[in-house]
Amino acid sequence: MSFLTQMSLHAKIGLGILVSYTSFEIYMELRTQFIISERKKQFQKFSSTDDADVTKFKSVSVGGMFVNPFEEYRPQTAFEFLYVRIMELLESFYGNKIELHDKLPQPKDGAIEVEDLLKVFKPDKETLRKNSIILQSCIQNDDFSLLYTPSKSWLQKKDNDLLIPLREKMYFTWLGQSCSLVQISGINILTDPTISDHLISPHLGPKRLTKSPMNLEDIKYATNDKINFILISHDHPDHLEMDLVKKIGNKATWIVPLGLKRKLAAKGIFNILEMDWWDSADITPLISTSEKLTDKYQVVCVPAMHWSGRYIFDSNQSLWCSYIIRRNNESLLYHAGDTGYSNELFKIIGRKFGPIFMGLLPIGQYCPSWHQKPRHISPSESLQICKDLNISKMKGIHWGTFKLSGEPILEPKNLLLELAKQAQKSSDYSTPEFGLTYLFNMTNKEELELHI
Repeated sequence: MSFLTQMSLHAKIGLGILVSYTSFEIYMELRTQFIISERKKQFQKFSSTDDADVTKFKSVSVGGMFVNPFEEYRPQTAFEFLYVRIMELLESFYGNKIELHDKLPQPKDGAIEVEDLLKVFKPDKETLRKNSIILQSCIQNDDFSLLYTPSKSWLQKKDNDLLIPLREKMYFTWLGQSCSLVQISGINILTDPTISDHLISPHLGPKRLTKSPMNLEDIKYATNDKINFILISHDHPDHLEMDLVKKIGNKATWIVPLGLKRKLAAKGIFNILEMDWWDSADITPLISTSEKLTDKYQVVCVPAMHWSGRYIFDSNQSLWCSYIIRRNNESLLYHAGDTGYSNELFKIIGRKFGPIFMGLLPIGQYCPSWHQKPRHISPSESLQICKDLNISKMKGIHWGTFKLSGEPILEPKNLLLELAKQAQKSSDYSTPEFGLTYLFNMTNKEELELHI
């Protein structure tokens, strides 16, 4: 009797599933590599044309799933996915129970506790709310002169009052992971919203290392109940909290990558702008339809090297991306979301859209390297992206919020600060404090004093 005939029915079914899955994965990888090879040939043939760079790195799907058209990317199998999820749960336990331990009554021998470097500050909700009201009154009165009128700020620098028009102000408040509240000229932008205490559930965890500096009511107050835009880079739980979707609803415009519109629609969301890689959209009419608003705002969806999906069965059913917010063809904000480093890709983005004023780059979740490198960047790679994109100011985020990988909780911060110091960029590239509201003068490309 043959080996197969001796197997039970369940064993045969299991073997059939394993063979089918393995064959599918092999097909996906071979097909993806063929596409990369063909695009490389076309790029070399037509590299002098304007759209050659874009064509090489257009989004692509194989077998109904989006894939990464980058030579540096290595796909993960379902086995790796399950193994890493188990490891994440163990890392979460380690981070919360061991690495993030209880404070000592007094510092021992001058030692600094992890909690001392993960303090949560109070955001400057009143200033953000005041700015929101100014813009909203400009829209209501069809008079935007207040945006261009210098107003005396309570912030002091060298004992002189700062006189900065609201139009030139960018406020940045980090809420943890890749979730930030960014205000540009009074326009409120929320990125990758995740503010709950647990990533999956209170029973499964992982538990957040510190509470979010703002809950939804705080965000509504700071924006005067007007979040203009929500940028979603992809649908991983640490970048999109589904419970928030219904709570925020259709008052905000949700900007999402291909395939995610369907998931949000199931939650009753229809105010959605769905974008493909290299798409650009004029979002000025979504701010105001008045011709008196002479500034023209644009959002550009650019490629990232990552993946999507919240479960095994929905892996890569939607796209992943990064965003650039532009005004009058000048790039103000780059929200990376999650990405690995692709040398050629970032140089192309830099050529097309650089220089960029502010970059929000993920600097954590890079260990173990064998798994994370194709999907996440390290602090050193974040500095290389700053160089590729010609970024003036950078805040390193996506660390210290959940324990999801092997590196120590504080290592991403410490590494970035040391590397920035070595590159003599400490005043430009740094990590933010949780909840602290930072003010930037976009005209002078200057970071001003902190709101404490």
